[in-house]
Amino acid sequence: MQERGFFLGSLVPGVKKVTEKAIDWLAVILLLGIFILGIAQVFWRWILRNPIVWSEELIQLTYVWICYLGWCIAERKDSHIRITAVLNALPKGAQKWLQAFNHVLCIVFSVLMVYYGIKLVGVGAKRTAVSFAMNYAVVYTMGPICNFIIICYEIAGLIECFTVGPRDYRDKGGDEE
Repeated sequence: MQERGFFLGSLVPGVKKVTEKAIDWLAVILLLGIFILGIAQVFWRWILRNPIVWSEELIQLTYVWICYLGWCIAERKDSHIRITAVLNALPKGAQKWLQAFNHVLCIVFSVLMVYYGIKLVGVGAKRTAVSFAMNYAVVYTMGPICNFIIICYEIAGLIECFTVGPRDYRDKGGDEE
């Protein structure tokens, strides 16, 4: 039994680190791809007078993925926009319960997003992009995947809220790390 606890205790941080790096790098690569494709589209359209027909649609679909990855990154860093004036005025006990309630709401929302996202993947499997051969299920898959990751982050935040205490969201001058 001791070995299992050690195994999980060392496995989870490793998986977390690899997952976070993968999300960060995928977001950077996709953003770089959008930038290069956008520059290429302008060059081909205005200089060569022969536009890349599929580039605009691919940029839009890639942007969906980047938005989901950005949501995961913001959730991981707990850096979403929030108004904390009321929260900061409450006693620590009330702050804990309000933050816990927030985590539970986010978990419920993300569970619904996973459920309906999986249904949307099924619908997307019947559609292809207009200007190139790509199944929309590929694009829609990012929703359930990222929302599952967000559920994990929210559960970790909920556990932290009860074990460590509520997070202090007083103004830190932009240093929310």
